[in-house]
Amino acid sequence: ARGDRGTARSPLPPRADSSYDRETLVSEHKHKGKTYRQFTAVFNVVNSIIGSGIIGLPYSMKQAGFPLGILLLFGVSYVTDFSLVLLIKGGALSGTDTYQSLVNKTFGFPGYLLLSILQFFYPFIAMISYNIITGDTLSKIFQRIPGGESMYLFYVLFIVDVGHNNL
Repeated sequence: ARGDRGTARSPLPPRADSSYDRETLVSEHKHKGKTYRQFTAVFNVVNSIIGSGIIGLPYSMKQAGFPLGILLLFGVSYVTDFSLVLLIKGGALSGTDTYQSLVNKTFGFPGYLLLSILQFFYPFIAMISYNIITGDTLSKIFQRIPGGESMYLFYVLFIVDVGHNNL
């Protein structure tokens, strides 16, 4: 039935012209999800820092030397913290609470479109780099296993198959 939108019987959201007060729904949503969204944001930041940074950090320290490596680590940490503060202040000034809405409000639809494209390609390229690192590492490990060179193709196909079946 047409009038069922937004009720318990319908999975569809209520129409814009319905009797629901949009402002009340927004404020209730923000109140209920505040701690969850903060936890999710903190978890995502920590996960992205540890996930990719841990792999390259030893190599960076070796290349830069320990004193300069520590200095660079603190310098990049400061720049990251400063940029996050700017993003939070920009969101507060523009009245937005997501990165996408801040970009849309600041740069318009072309900026939002560019952001969407970049947010797709960043994890895609990271996935490719992780596969390259894994392939380089696995080839060295399999060479040390007795009979590993002849079984290398089998191991790679087995790992790919197991990974594919777990998706």
